[in-house]
Amino acid sequence: MMFCDKLVELRREKGYSQEQLADLLNVSRQSVSKWEAGQSIPELNKLIILSNIFGVTVDNLVRNEYDIREEKLNQVNEMQQENVIPEETSTNQEFLFKSNFNSVRYYCNYEYKSKIKIGKIPLIHIKTGYGLQVAKGIIAIGNVSIGVISLGGLALGGISLGGCGIGLIALAGLALGGLAFGGLSIGVIAAGGLAIGLYSVGGLAIAAKLAIGGAAIGHTAIGANPSGDNILKITDTITKTELKDFILKHHPHFWKPLLKIFTTFMNK
Repeated sequence: MMFCDKLVELRREKGYSQEQLADLLNVSRQSVSKWEAGQSIPELNKLIILSNIFGVTVDNLVRNEYDIREEKLNQVNEMQQENVIPEETSTNQEFLFKSNFNSVRYYCNYEYKSKIKIGKIPLIHIKTGYGLQVAKGIIAIGNVSIGVISLGGLALGGISLGGCGIGLIALAGLALGGLAFGGLSIGVIAAGGLAIGLYSVGGLAIAAKLAIGGAAIGHTAIGANPSGDNILKITDTITKTELKDFILKHHPHFWKPLLKIFTTFMNK
């Protein structure tokens, strides 16, 4: 039986239409139609996926049934003559491993693009899976994401969340932005384990103007071990009111919402 006939038979056994099978393979329905008409043959990666879908080997899928029977008969005759059982070669093992790996890698990948676009950019683009998957959209989610709102291992955008975030507002393990929050944060306003910026708060805070942290270094420094021109050492007797008054004394135009956030690190 030829490949085209096998494909028709296996597809019908599974109850798939040509369009449904095309969706599983991420190809057009016309491609499936040409395969079944014997006008073309799928690429190797598509053959591997087809073999997994139908639960058959690639060899059985593409080879003529007569040739397979003939080869098996020859193998049996050789085994009878030599009285040995052939072992699977390392080359075959390597091929099987690569085939399974490629198949798993294909099914792990996922991509979605919304039909709604702003200009030529999709409103939502999601692209995740094996390898470097880059998502570009107004809202972008991917291994690498680029958008107004970005979520990913590496996120770049207006609002960025991820392992490494770069944006106007960044929340990440490594955050760089206007407002940066993370293990290591660098920004105009930075908060994190190590915070570097114009205004910083964190375990180790380094700032050009105001630093608040366990170790604080800045023009105005507040912490257990402060260093700067204006310093306030945190003790059990320091209250939030005293902290606010100290900040406003040296920075009278300090932004009130930010002042409230910074002083929440006080216990009293």
